Amino acid sequence: MTINETIIARTAEALPWVKEIRRDLHRHPEKSGSETRTSGVVAKVLRELGIEVREGYHVTGLAGIIKGSLPGKTIGLRFDMDALEMQELTTHDYVSTIPGMMHACGHDGHTAMGLGVARVLMDMRDRLPGTVKLLFQPAEEDAQSGGGAQYMIRDGVLKNPDVDHVVGMHLWPDLDLGTVGSKPGPMMAGSDPFIINITGKGGHASMPHTAIDPIYIGSQIVTALQSIVSRNIDPFEQAVVTVGVFSGGSRYNVIPETAKIQGTVRTFDEGVRMKVRERVITIAEKTAEALGGKAEVDYRLTYPPLVNDAGIFERVRASAKDILGQDRFVDVVRPAPGGEDFAFFAKAVPSTFMFLGYRKPGETPVQPHNPYYDFDEDALGTGIQVFVKCAVDLAGEV
Repeated sequence: MTINETIIARTAEALPWVKEIRRDLHRHPEKSGSETRTSGVVAKVLRELGIEVREGYHVTGLAGIIKGSLPGKTIGLRFDMDALEMQELTTHDYVSTIPGMMHACGHDGHTAMGLGVARVLMDMRDRLPGTVKLLFQPAEEDAQSGGGAQYMIRDGVLKNPDVDHVVGMHLWPDLDLGTVGSKPGPMMAGSDPFIINITGKGGHASMPHTAIDPIYIGSQIVTALQSIVSRNIDPFEQAVVTVGVFSGGSRYNVIPETAKIQGTVRTFDEGVRMKVRERVITIAEKTAEALGGKAEVDYRLTYPPLVNDAGIFERVRASAKDILGQDRFVDVVRPAPGGEDFAFFAKAVPSTFMFLGYRKPGETPVQPHNPYYDFDEDALGTGIQVFVKCAVDLAGEV
């Protein structure tokens, strides 16, 4: 059989097994940084397949090392493992057994897909060039702490042997079942949260002249923040500044001492990212100062923009088209505004991230981060084929 025929056949054999693993993981979701059971399942399965396992990357992260029989490069394939802290409302027979936790973003599918990739690669190791590192990552959802990718890199997951390229993929409701999609350059947004703590001077609502009203100060800050995109950012660039929380006060006739604003910034370029950060801080601090109060800004640079390397994108696109067919690769036009800490891998080595479709004709899938979220598990077979094909092709380049 040809390489493609082998990949397709081995994937078909593995898919029922992959689906069972996915459902087991779905029943036992774990929050970011606490993926102990999930990591244990992954390690156990990898060892049963005869794969070397290295653990201890950012606590629960691990890597499976598959050494091919032929010379070649080292390719990383990334799969995230964590779930979300929300109550599942679906009614299928593999519903979460953990109150207040569910896999609402498809990471159970990603992890199971990674084990499917491991099985297929081991079945064809005699035809595999180079080395493949399967990167099972914790804490992708934990933007507040910076996500798990950068800490796995810090702990050496891309070393010994050095990884040349990393390929990642995320289940995506806006693409059809059986397809994958990607684009060169910016693929997903940088995601940076901020908190603005405003201090004024409390007083009676009937005598505002004796107080310094932090709610009024905050309202001016919220309004002024909207000028960043319209007046400070090049109209040919993209940015989003959104305030999601504005809190302060405890009673209708009391001017409070403090107020708080919380929001998020999304950008697709590192220069724009730094410009928006500078403007948020300056606007908050100077507006508060001008109105007699004080603003302290906690601006967290968490996930940078995810930028696909143009050269690796072209090679991944060619591999996907070769294994799936020319019409099953979608050239994505616009980057997605969501954040994704695969961006750290893409900053470390030339890499590419893809979307994996699961939308059926005539259906509107539930979006991720929804208590009714689920996806068509047949998509995992498409993902496995593309991952394996990309690993073989990229590792075989000299």
